[in-house]
This record gives sequence, structure tokens and C-alpha cells, in this order.
Amino acid sequence: MKQIITITYILYLLLQAAYAQSFTQSVKGQVTDAESRRTLAGVSIVLMPGNIRAITDSLGFYHIANIGTGRYTVQYTIAGYEPQSLPDVVVNSGKEAELNIGMREDFKNLGAVTVTARGRKPLNEFAAVSARSFSMEDTKRYPASFSDPARMIMNFPGVSAGFDGSNEILVRGNSPQGVLWKLEGIEIPTPNHFSTLGSTGGPISMFSSNVIGKSDFYTGAFPANIGNATSAVFDMNFRNGNKDKREYTVQLGTLGAELGAEGPLNKARTASYLVNYRYSTLAILKPFIGLDQAPTYQDLSFKFNWNTKKAGEFTLFGLGGYDSYTSDPEKDSTQWNSYDKDNFYVKGNSKTGVIGLSHQIFVHRNAYIKTVVSASYYHYGQDRDTLNPAADYAHVHNATEFFTDKAFRFSTFYNYKISQQHTFRAGFISQELQYNAGNRYYDIHEQQWKQVLEGKGTTNFYQAYMQWKYRLTSQLTVNTGIHSSYLALNKKHSVEPRLSATYNFGADVVSLAAGMHSRPQHISTYLFENTTDEGVHSQPNKNLDMSRALHLVAGYEHTFRSLNLVTKAEVYYQHLYHLPVEENSNSAFSAVNMLDMYDLVDKNALVSTGKGKNYGIDLSVEKPFSNNYYINSTVSIYKSKYTDFYGKEYDTRFARNYSVNIIWGKEWQLRNNKHVGMSGKVLASGGIKNSVIDIPASIQTGKEEYVPGSYYSQRGPAYFRLDWSAYYRKDKKNSTHTLTLEIQNLTNRENFYRYYFDTRSGQQKTIHQLGLFPNLSYKIQFH
Repeated sequence: MKQIITITYILYLLLQAAYAQSFTQSVKGQVTDAESRRTLAGVSIVLMPGNIRAITDSLGFYHIANIGTGRYTVQYTIAGYEPQSLPDVVVNSGKEAELNIGMREDFKNLGAVTVTARGRKPLNEFAAVSARSFSMEDTKRYPASFSDPARMIMNFPGVSAGFDGSNEILVRGNSPQGVLWKLEGIEIPTPNHFSTLGSTGGPISMFSSNVIGKSDFYTGAFPANIGNATSAVFDMNFRNGNKDKREYTVQLGTLGAELGAEGPLNKARTASYLVNYRYSTLAILKPFIGLDQAPTYQDLSFKFNWNTKKAGEFTLFGLGGYDSYTSDPEKDSTQWNSYDKDNFYVKGNSKTGVIGLSHQIFVHRNAYIKTVVSASYYHYGQDRDTLNPAADYAHVHNATEFFTDKAFRFSTFYNYKISQQHTFRAGFISQELQYNAGNRYYDIHEQQWKQVLEGKGTTNFYQAYMQWKYRLTSQLTVNTGIHSSYLALNKKHSVEPRLSATYNFGADVVSLAAGMHSRPQHISTYLFENTTDEGVHSQPNKNLDMSRALHLVAGYEHTFRSLNLVTKAEVYYQHLYHLPVEENSNSAFSAVNMLDMYDLVDKNALVSTGKGKNYGIDLSVEKPFSNNYYINSTVSIYKSKYTDFYGKEYDTRFARNYSVNIIWGKEWQLRNNKHVGMSGKVLASGGIKNSVIDIPASIQTGKEEYVPGSYYSQRGPAYFRLDWSAYYRKDKKNSTHTLTLEIQNLTNRENFYRYYFDTRSGQQKTIHQLGLFPNLSYKIQFH
């Protein structure tokens, strides 16, 4: 009996030791000069807590092994450079933490200053205001972001959602059509599943959080190297795969199942690969959340990276996605309504693909050339049938539409850090755009087929820019530049000067920026057709100018170092001009209110004489993750106006006047390498604007008509939403397991979307937004 007790006690001690063991991982990366990209040797790296130290080698690399799992702050210092700090670095046992940073040279001859690094500083060293970086960790942290960068961005100042069921964003009162997407430094098609023609968002992003590297997001006053955007820019990057060991990710969730792999490509460990594939499981949710279709999607992301001593660095990257959907209406005409088009059988699909090759090489110790070539493909198609109740709901073909866009792009720039005060960059971008589009439908009111979109051809879009960064003192930096664009389709061009200045004095930063910006219309806008009563077809929008915007921004930032709190305010004014408006006194239509190309249906010829303005203030208070919690609160107060063809001013469709976000999160570290986290978010904003529907006129014409002079004058109920998420993470030997539950709209409040005229009942009805939407996922990372 005594022996059994002894053996039992020994086994108990062994089990306790096994459960109490501390798992470890490596932290590694490369340090470079932020402006010249030259590698920095001898940089001192300290991980806190623990005071764990390392130094970069001759190529700027560092590697720290056997780090206990947990959260760390990583500090970088070297003589002659401003110190940098990366807070909230997560180290888990399933994946190595790779941290690559750029450091700014200090003014040794003007007297060194101590600068507290700000983790949100954009990667683009020429950006002064309205820009910030985000990482893979950010896309997973905020509740109901669903690891989607576009949904995560909605938590930033001045940004709000267009619709709960979509990741389309509204920035400072602008239409989402002014948003530009870039990947690895070059423009790409909209990277969203189920996006409609001409839109910039969709229900689900093709970007997976498992592949996203540090990226930038801009809300205005862009630096000179950014063109073809008037409201916002996503400058996305994929992270590099692990060059030292093979690692894998498996994720299962209600929104999709993912498989990811990465690792070295050669024994010298100078090359790596990163691949991620995802397939949808969204159709499973159809019976539970009232989706009107069971969509299917899949996407693939990859990045291959090679470093060579003589030829420079090469990167092959790609992103592709496919989605399809079918809507089969109920065979009961008494349940139909005109807005939901319940009498339509719809079958559609879209395909998106991007592949690119980038090359960066140093031509001087402080100068390099970066070149990117890419090809992209986008196709959208849809067929629509009506159901005839009088013939046992037989299908009657009603509409066919398709749009194919092929693009070949070339981008190159030369970057030269002339001295610690002067940095110069000049670049050129060329795009060849091939398009093929058609859209015809049967007009039930006029009892005839109509062709509204038709065109096939090729055109070119060229951009060139120069910019100069001048650090006058250790505190004052000035950025100047110019960007120019030329659209060969109709020979329209734009020349856009940019200027910004930043004054940094200790814990305070003051910034000013001004710049002109432009963006051509979506190619389908130029191809839209009008047909006269005699059957003559024309494309009256072919000579539309680019939409243009003048941005003025003033910002102030203060850091409370003792509280680890950053407060920021930005005041802005945007003058919009050369906007397409309808040459019709009864419509007050302007492209400033567009969501996609379907807003052009039944519109007459457009002319580029419209104007608009957005002005307001964005306020934010942010406590980065430390002491196991974070807080991020933003308030935006703004006005958004536009003028029609006759110069009459109205509120825009997106003039909500205010938006408020309050976000918080907390993590608890349990025994046995377990972590539990919870976060919540409150969103509130002014109601969506609608035009007043003229019921008698709508009954007479059989379609939605508006009271003249009342465009976007009717505000819907205020918007409110509560999101919540929780996760459980456990580290095991060589693996990390994470279970996450996210709930969008926890209170199931069905927010107002719009009023519409139901042609069947002759009444005004209301469309509401999405109610409660849950997402449960399980992820394992291992090597």
C-alpha cells in the first residue's frame, strides 16, 4: 500500500511538472533605415519584461531563441537613430514572431532628442497626416472584424460602415467609390467576394488575417506617391514566410475553412514561401440568420520571396478568388415585394485574380529602385429570370449582364536618401486596361428590352510623381511633391501638388497638409448607354472628367507617457469638384452619392460640373494593449454636402453628421499557458439619409419617384450597434490553439437602411439592416 501511495505521489508530481512547463518560441526580424532601406548592424534589442537582449548582425538580422510565451514590448536603439518601440508583441508556441522595422536617423549635428516611438506610425515615411499602419494582430483584435481589414478599419477615426452586411467603408462623408486598393505597392481590383459592379466592398474580404503583413491606411491628404484615389487608400502587404522553419495553420469557422503553410525554399534560408487557401461554409448559416441566398466562395493567397547578394530582392505574390450565388424565389406571389425582387431567379458569379512580381535593388548605399509588374483579371456576370405565376411560375428571361476587366500594370520608383535631412523619390506607373461589358434588361413599364451597358476595347492610364522630404530640424519635417495622371480613353489629365509639414516637440505633434487628388470614373460609367425613342444608341458619358478633390488637414497629437495614452484630433476640409451630375432639373443626381454602377440606371447624360464639400473633426483616444487591456475611442463630427447640375445644394447620401466608436478589450493569463480574452464595441451614428418618396407620382408612373427639392433630406432613425467577442488560447509544445466567438449586433437591433416604394402594394416600406450575426472559429498554428 505504501508503495502504491509513493508511486501515485511521484506520478502526481510528474503531471504537475508537465502541466506547469513553460513553452518557448523565437523572436526574430530585420532592422533597416526607414528612408533608405539600408540594413542596420549593431542595433540593440531589448524585450520587456525580462530584459532579454540581442544585437543585429552585419545584415541587420536578429534572432532571440527560447522566449517564454506571452506579450512583450520590444525596444530598438542604436547611436545616431531615434529609438523605436513595438508594444503588444504576442509570442506563442505555435509560430515564430517576426518583427521587421525601419528606424529614422537622428540629428547628431543639431542635438539629439528623445522620441517616443508610436506604433501606429505609417510605413510610408512621406505620410504626415490621416495615415496609420495596422498589422495582422489588429485585424483579429477588434470585435466583429471577422479578421477582415476593411471591417477592422471601421474602428478608425472618420470611418464608418456603409451597410452591416458589407465591408464597404464611408470615409469622412465620401462615397466608397473613392477608395483605392493596393497590394505590394501596386493597384489591384476590389478584393472582396460578392461585390457588385463598380463597388469597392463586399460581404467578405479575400484577404486572410493569416497572410497580412504590416500595412497602411489613409483617410485623406495623401502623399505624392499615392494617386487614383479621392477618399481613402488601403496599401496592403503580405508578410514574408518563415525562412528558418516550416509552419502551418488550420482554421475552421462558420465563415470559412482555411489551410496555410510557410517555410524556407532553400538550405541557405535566403528564400521563403507563404500560401493560404480558404473555402466558405457560409451556406450553413442560411436557416439561422435569414440569408436570402446560399453563397459559395474560395480564395488563394501566396507570396514567394528571394534575397540575393547581387541581383537584389525578388517577390512573387498573388491573390485570387471565386464566388457564386443563386437566389430562387418562393413560388407564392403574395409574398413578393418590389424592392427585394422576390419574383426574380438570379444566378451570378465573379472571379478575381492578381499575380505580380516585384524587385528591389540597391544602386547606391542609400539609394534603391523598386519595380513591380502585375496582371489582374476581374469578371462579373449575372442572369436574371422572372417567374410567371399565371404559367405555374415558369421562368421568363429578364436580364443579362457581364463585365470583364483585364489589366497589366507596371510601377517603378527611385528612392534616394541624399542625407539625414533630404530624401527624394520619383516614380512612374503605367496601366493597360482591357474591358468587355454588356447589360440589357426588359423594362416592364415600357414593355421593351433596353441596352444600358455596352463596350469592348483597350485604354491606358498613366501616373507619374516626385516627392521630397526635408527635415529642417530634429523637430520640423516638410514633405512636398506632385502627382500627375493621364487617361487615354478621353485624354483627360490632372496635375496635383501636395504639401505637408510635421512639428514634433516631445510628447506633442502638430501636422498640416494640403493636396489635390483625382480619380477617373469606373470604366463602366463611360460605357453606359442612352437610347432615343428612334432606337439610336449613344454613350454620352465618354468624355467625363476625373472626379477631383482638394484636401486640407490640420492635426494635433499628444501622448500621456505615464498613462500610455495617445490622444489625437484632426480638422479637415475637402472641396470636391468635376463630379458627374445628371443634366436634368428633376433628378439632382450626382456621382458623389453612388455605391455602384446600378445607380446610373435610367439616368440621362452626365456632365462633370458637380461640386461637393466635406468638413469636420475626428477625435480619438487610444491606449495600446498593455497591462493586459486596451481602449480605443473615436468621435467624428462632420458635414457632407453636394450641388447638382443647377447649383442647388443638398446633403449627400452619406451625411450622417456624427459617428462614435467605443472599443475595449481585456486579457487574463491563466495557469498552464492558457489565456482568455474578451472585447466589446459600441457604435453609434446619425441615421442614413433618404430622399422623400412622392407616393402619388410613384403610383402613377409605377416606379419610385421623389418629391422635387427633397433629395436626401429625410433622415432615418439613429444607428446603434453592440459587438462582442471572446477567445480562449492555449499554448502546447510546438502548437497554439485558439477558439474565438465573435458576435456582430449582440442586441439583434435591426438598424434602418432605407425607405422604398413597393409597386405591388403602392405603399412606402422600410428595409432594415442585418440583425445578430455570430462567427465561431477554431485555429491551430503548429510547426
